Amino acid sequence: MPSHDRSQLGFVQTVEASFGFLVREFGFRLVDVQPTFVRYESERAFVNVFHGRGSYELGVEIGRWIEFDGELVEEKFTLGDVIALDHDLSAVGYRSYATTNREPLVRFVVQLADWTQRFGSRVLEGDPATFDSLREQGARLSQTILEGWRAERLRAAADCAWRCKDWGRVIDAYGEIAAELGSIELKRSERARLSYAQKRISDDAR
Repeated sequence: MPSHDRSQLGFVQTVEASFGFLVREFGFRLVDVQPTFVRYESERAFVNVFHGRGSYELGVEIGRWIEFDGELVEEKFTLGDVIALDHDLSAVGYRSYATTNREPLVRFVVQLADWTQRFGSRVLEGDPATFDSLREQGARLSQTILEGWRAERLRAAADCAWRCKDWGRVIDAYGEIAAELGSIELKRSERARLSYAQKRISDDAR
């Protein structure tokens, strides 16, 4: 659907009606209105509600301004990040959603507003401790993702070394996972391979 047709979907009207609590209860101001983007700001926080221009994904971002290198920059988090601080996303029913049709769009914007009101009060009030927790949560998630990628490479190296009977490389690869990747656990089969490789090295050294 071309971007100039988005007005037919009622995105802006639905956002203003559903997110009006930001103005009434939290002192936000409506500062930007576009066919696919609506922004609210208070003295301590901002809220972006969007309908992705290319992806058609509906979502909410909540953020604050922080000083970085002497300048104020935006630090923002998804509504999913905010909910995940204290709740299991699957239990809440939170999910991403994309649509080009009016009826499901309206329904999901209303749902996003409900989740924002129910679970976002601390960040909407600009609570610094909650924003700091979100930052720490993001850092932990990033670390877990990076460790997962590293573990994939090391496991591939270990598999190759196992097939080549290069026991030293098997030990190095699995040993690196066990010693340095705190979010990754060796599988039972990998522990067995590691033990076998260590035994072979020990036997060959005699």
